[in-house]
Amino acid sequence: MKYTLVVDSVAAMPEKIIKTRPIKVLPVLVNINGKVQPDNISEKELVEIYSGNALSVKSEIESSPPTPEQISKFILEKVAPFCDYAICQSLSRVTSPVFDNVESVASQIARDARVTRDKLGIEHPFRMTYLNTGTTIAGQGLVALYADMLLSRGTEIQEYTATIEKFTKVVRTYVIVRDLLYTRQRAIEKGVKTIGFGAALLGKTVGLTPIVEICNDVTTPISTKRGFDSALERLIDYTIDRIKDGLYIPIVNISYAGDLNDIKNLDVIAKLQDVANQHKVKLMFGVMGLGSSTVYGPGGFSIGIAPKNQKSKPD
Repeated sequence: MKYTLVVDSVAAMPEKIIKTRPIKVLPVLVNINGKVQPDNISEKELVEIYSGNALSVKSEIESSPPTPEQISKFILEKVAPFCDYAICQSLSRVTSPVFDNVESVASQIARDARVTRDKLGIEHPFRMTYLNTGTTIAGQGLVALYADMLLSRGTEIQEYTATIEKFTKVVRTYVIVRDLLYTRQRAIEKGVKTIGFGAALLGKTVGLTPIVEICNDVTTPISTKRGFDSALERLIDYTIDRIKDGLYIPIVNISYAGDLNDIKNLDVIAKLQDVANQHKVKLMFGVMGLGSSTVYGPGGFSIGIAPKNQKSKPD
């Protein structure tokens, strides 16, 4: 079965995976201080942005999800002529209208694709599936990685659909919010109710760093630590314990809004790598895309994991 995974730009995966696997990223334009650029630039370019001062509390940032028309055009031009199945996955539909936009044009795309493929002499029908992953960033990327694993093994589409829908229920995304003031400002711009300015300022002043869980279309603050290092250590300790308990798939997906070497060289990540190696679990590292980092800021950190122990939290 010739397939292409179609994800939105928030799904966090290593750049190498996106370039070498049948994965396409729906284009989103991000306007940062008047400079418009696509949210599919290279990891090198992303690191340069995060190393500068482009993203700050005072930055003027605008982004919008792809419209139904843009989605239709993208799939008809970039996907339908080259494969038989478009496997679409979106971030949580509570957070973004991407899923609803895909759903609204899926039938029309299938009809228009028939015309496109007839002109190319392709007899096989074109089909689409679309999935609300209920999560975002590293967890959403983990869902895409597992989908590619299943489909590359020749899993039939019906079995894939049932399996991946169950998988989304056990995926957990955790995000470390490095700058409360920054994230508060971005949330206000999106019309999301958030903590007050005074509380955010106090939290930033004393170095409070929240850990947030995003799964099953629900975003929940799990705990607050004193400083990024403490939050990271707690989240990594949680991840190590879950690896020891067992995972539904042997992958931990990690996304960081910065130079990956800054993270990989930390002792706590080396400890995680040792445990992962012992349990034959693969750690995947990627630079966080602009769609996520404009919300969580430079230095934001996310882990996607599918633990068999669903009750424990990094609190």
